[in-house]
Amino acid sequence: MNNFMVLAKDFVANESVVIDLKSTGLKSTLNSLIFQNQKGQYAQFLWQSGSIENKGYFKEMMNDLGVKVAHYDGFLTVTNGGGMQYLEAEIKV
Repeated sequence: MNNFMVLAKDFVANESVVIDLKSTGLKSTLNSLIFQNQKGQYAQFLWQSGSIENKGYFKEMMNDLGVKVAHYDGFLTVTNGGGMQYLEAEIKV
């Protein structure tokens, strides 16, 4: 299993960012998405495949960070929770 860093950013409360998975070539081999902040807290989302190839969503498994993730056609929208924090995110394939 390989890990790919897809995000390293300081967020303000409720800030969102879009990540383009299409350009990385990762959109069809997703397994999980892991976020971690500088305090060691984390969030984990597992990829759930849909009935159509390359379609699906990230299901929240653990979330100490208040992060929200939406997936649409190879793009992720990540929304930070209610406070300022630095987040790093990895995709496992």
